Amino acid sequence: LTIVGTMLSDHKITKRQRSRAIKGLEAIHKHGILHNDIREENILINDNGDIYLIDFGMASREDTKKKRKLFDEEQLKLS
Repeated sequence: LTIVGTMLSDHKITKRQRSRAIKGLEAIHKHGILHNDIREENILINDNGDIYLIDFGMASREDTKKKRKLFDEEQLKLS
């Protein structure tokens, strides 16, 4: 994580900031997007403590058809 150009590892992240980063990931996942490159350098925090997920260059769409097929297959195994 970075705070205004510095590595967050040099700072202490709050529980609220961690929670907001996770909520950001959940939001993109709900839209079927996988970031695929979550690391310190791709999570920014501004002077107000707001969280920003950046660098979606490796992002991909979730294959919902494949996921549904796997889910159906697992359901059959449990039946």
